[in-house]
Amino acid sequence: MGLTWVITGTSRGIGAEFVKQLKNKGDTVIACARNPDSSDALKALVDGKQVHAVKMDITDVASVKAATDKISELAPEGIDVLVNNSGVGTPQTEPLTIQPEAYTNDFNTNVVGTSIVIQALVPLLRKRDTRRIINISSIMGSMECSTESFNPSYRVSKAAVNMLTRVFAAQLKDEGFVIVCVHPGWVQTDMGTHRAPLTTDQSIGGMLSAFDKLTKASNGTFFDYKGETLPW
Repeated sequence: MGLTWVITGTSRGIGAEFVKQLKNKGDTVIACARNPDSSDALKALVDGKQVHAVKMDITDVASVKAATDKISELAPEGIDVLVNNSGVGTPQTEPLTIQPEAYTNDFNTNVVGTSIVIQALVPLLRKRDTRRIINISSIMGSMECSTESFNPSYRVSKAAVNMLTRVFAAQLKDEGFVIVCVHPGWVQTDMGTHRAPLTTDQSIGGMLSAFDKLTKASNGTFFDYKGETLPW
């Protein structure tokens, strides 16, 4: 019997590729997006049996609540894995010229939104024994690896996503949860641009292989799409 996954940000890019590969694997996917009907890529994957689309704006508590109610109907016996993939990166360049709203925008989606979704879906994760939460982060949020100044709001928000992962991992470890943050690599998406070296197929394929190797000892860790540990 396959796993039941909930994935946010599935209208395009990495999120849509997650849905595609998990469907091919035989798992059940509840694909969340702000406007699922506007995504041809997602609509092509939804079949109402193995793949379901649910409308969710992760920055809106009421929207997340409504989506959670729908997910509960689709998966009354609970879910196995939550992938917090939804995220933004405001195109600002340097810390001396960035506008304050860039920090607010990136933090509200990448950090606050992720927290809202985790809080809402933990009860459904508790219904099953798998209990995995995957937060899509970035090596740009690594303190040790960060040597550049561009895209400061995105970097700061992803550093906060890493800490968010750690605090949830600490609170839920005694319940058997495995909560991690993952760098998907530099991927050919709207955010990553065509200059990126990785295709979505390569990134997701690598991450799914890494997820298969997760153990209880993995709780609270940070690694890349190849499964290699990254410094905080």
